[in-house]
Amino acid sequence: MFHGKVRAVAFDADDTLWVNEPFFDRAKAEIAEMMSVYIAPEKFTQILEKTQSRNVAVFGYGVKCFVISMIEAANAVAPDRIKSFEIERIIALGRSMLTAPVEPIAGVEEVLRTLGSDYELLMITKGDVAEQQRKISLSGMSVYFDHIEILAEKDKAAYERILHKHSIRHDEFLMVGNSVKSDILPVVGIGGSAVHIPFHTTWVHEVACEDDLCGREYVEISKAGELLPLLMSS
Repeated sequence: MFHGKVRAVAFDADDTLWVNEPFFDRAKAEIAEMMSVYIAPEKFTQILEKTQSRNVAVFGYGVKCFVISMIEAANAVAPDRIKSFEIERIIALGRSMLTAPVEPIAGVEEVLRTLGSDYELLMITKGDVAEQQRKISLSGMSVYFDHIEILAEKDKAAYERILHKHSIRHDEFLMVGNSVKSDILPVVGIGGSAVHIPFHTTWVHEVACEDDLCGREYVEISKAGELLPLLMSS
């Protein structure tokens, strides 16, 4: 099931420890409706997704990139017609996302408390440092973790650096997360183990291609509580 005896367990944060993507989904729907006077909502959403995916490479992940992308997409759809109050609405929506309360995912904290006595626990998240630090602080979950890493990107090289930094062997490392693209495939690719906990909504940028999944072995469970018997039986 796992490559070796697990000693260190790492958790993704957004949509693994707490709710994140639904805030973006609601914002996209609201702005698409606002822009419906210029273009069909589904077409605007497609333009926004492409714009955001392109901007991530420059501005990084998070709400700030999302707000910039919404403004850029709105201007692309309605050049010289977009109103100042519409831009203000986009900015206000971003501000509300950046000040929203943190909603822990049910059952996660109990799992962290249980695992803490037997495993080295890491939180490995990516995105804007200030945004992630705010959510970590509001969640109150930092007390469960031995190490917290905030990355610009989750790829093989980043995971390699973390394992080297904390003297963790590849076959002793388990990553738990909701994104196959960011939390599962890079870890399996360097010889670690991974558990996928799907979230009910996933950003299109985090969806893995079928070809990338070929031959990759990992475990999928429906909720965090199912992780405990998995580790006990390994």
